[in-house]
Amino acid sequence: MIIDTHMHIGTPELLEEDVVQFLKGKNLWEEMTQKMRAEGVIKALDEGKIDMGVIFPLTFMPPDGQWQKMNDMTTSYVEEYPERLIGYSIINPRDIPGSLKELERAFNELSFRGVKFHPSMQEFFCNDPSLDPIFEYLQEMGKPILFHTGASLPSHPDKFSQPMLLDEVAVKFPDLKIILAHSGRPFYQEAAMLLRKHNNVYVDLCANKGRTGGTALLEMALTFIKIYADGLKKTLFASDFPVFSPAETLRDVIAIQNNPRFAELYLPGITQEESRNILGKNAQKLLKLDD
Repeated sequence: MIIDTHMHIGTPELLEEDVVQFLKGKNLWEEMTQKMRAEGVIKALDEGKIDMGVIFPLTFMPPDGQWQKMNDMTTSYVEEYPERLIGYSIINPRDIPGSLKELERAFNELSFRGVKFHPSMQEFFCNDPSLDPIFEYLQEMGKPILFHTGASLPSHPDKFSQPMLLDEVAVKFPDLKIILAHSGRPFYQEAAMLLRKHNNVYVDLCANKGRTGGTALLEMALTFIKIYADGLKKTLFASDFPVFSPAETLRDVIAIQNNPRFAELYLPGITQEESRNILGKNAQKLLKLDD
């Protein structure tokens, strides 16, 4: 089984204005809004021969401020394609009581498997003690948190998404499953350190293309992860759809697996077993899909 653990969804009326303007400025508005609909997500999975996808909203606060609508949107996608899609909840870091209530709904009524935070877009520090009740609840429930880490949109400050901020969270909550999106891009050394230090820290691989494309940046991330942390058993396949496609990302992972440059640099390559774990088995175990 292959699982894409990082896919964005959205409808035009629920997207935040800065993201709308960013997409329009890049002449991507029409293309992206079509891709992010339920049928667009399934088409992308089918094109890459990907079995399942983890979905969550591209943005976190609709124009009317009723952020719970984002979770309603996600569950509508999952209900339409229950065999293909897995939902992650969002919360509002400025409304802890409301977020705890919403998480109870997300897990008990909507059957979500985890939570997505975007510290840069939501403008909060993940090690703020005010979030401890959220982390305590998720640790108790055994649900993972996917944190955006590293670079983000030009309209948002990335001081909020430094990977090392999660070190404190992992220390305080050693059984809380924490996923660093993008493997900390470009702070791969920090991500590898956290992987090595904490049993409860994971990374995903998405959106490591760089300005020049190709697989060099993803190879760099995997090198730090594999050499320093032996972290491939806690590495998850992910595309960052719709920015990148699952099919494109899968091709990159397979190309790196077969890339002789690892041998030329006296680095251990990625084995077929490690590749299978990255592509699906690690996510199956983390998300308890066998349950």
